[in-house]
Amino acid sequence: MKGLTLTVIFEASSLNYGETVGNISELKKLTRDGEVYTYMSRQALRYEVFRKLRELYNVDADKEVPLSDENGTTQFKPTANIKDYVEVDLFGYMKTVKGKGSFTRSAVVRFSPAISLSPMAFDVEFGANHDFAKRAKTKPKPFQFEVHSSLYTYTVAIDLDRVGVDPNDGIELNGTEKARRINMVLDALKILDREIKGRTENLSPLFVIGGLYPVKNPFFLGRIKVNYDRNQRKYSLNTKEIESVLSLKLNGNSVKDYTSCGLVEGFWVNEDYIIQNLNGKTISDFFEELKSKVNQHYNVRRET
Repeated sequence: MKGLTLTVIFEASSLNYGETVGNISELKKLTRDGEVYTYMSRQALRYEVFRKLRELYNVDADKEVPLSDENGTTQFKPTANIKDYVEVDLFGYMKTVKGKGSFTRSAVVRFSPAISLSPMAFDVEFGANHDFAKRAKTKPKPFQFEVHSSLYTYTVAIDLDRVGVDPNDGIELNGTEKARRINMVLDALKILDREIKGRTENLSPLFVIGGLYPVKNPFFLGRIKVNYDRNQRKYSLNTKEIESVLSLKLNGNSVKDYTSCGLVEGFWVNEDYIIQNLNGKTISDFFEELKSKVNQHYNVRRET
């Protein structure tokens, strides 16, 4: 039994809107410890990862859309299977087969919401598009958006034993294809972005930590905190909780034995400490190391 998990920190602004009340668009938010934080839902993260997979590797783009609402619920068609559709393999499905009933397969790649690491102050952007109104010789129509710029963190957990395996359809893919699919996801996470409200937000990691483990656990979920140094105008990573997780024992080894991390150089106040004590390296080297471990797990001798 092996699981892959990694936890990411990135910097972005106003990532996910919920209800619109009148002309005000509200951000998705939650309350914790008396403070309000914004978040990007796991469904939105799943959407962006799949969009990036199509952009980078043309995943499933040349095939018929495998969805249908014939039964009153939008779900995958009975013919959609993990061999033909990478999306079905990675993110799970529910489908109804006539005469046999409904079948489900839970997601192999699972996301937590991306939650802001600093509380929001309920800033609002006001606009009216005066240029369009003037050119159209009409009155401006004011609008307002809640805005929040912050560091965000999310965790992804991948069940390596279930990739490319579906008992419902009696399908199991070979190790090379399993590794290829997971490594494509890692490539997408490395350069992830989001298009929203006419702008593009960079979701690629400023810090990432994780690895392949003999147990399936999102070790660093909820263990990420940062502090802001006003003098240097930079963030520092709170490493105390991370190091406590790294000291946990697994079958005679520690979590640290399976873990590495990557960081963007020049961003963190305590960059040297992270490199020396958390096995820190560049973002690119972190993902290449993880892809190599995925290949080893599936007995793939060369990069896929």
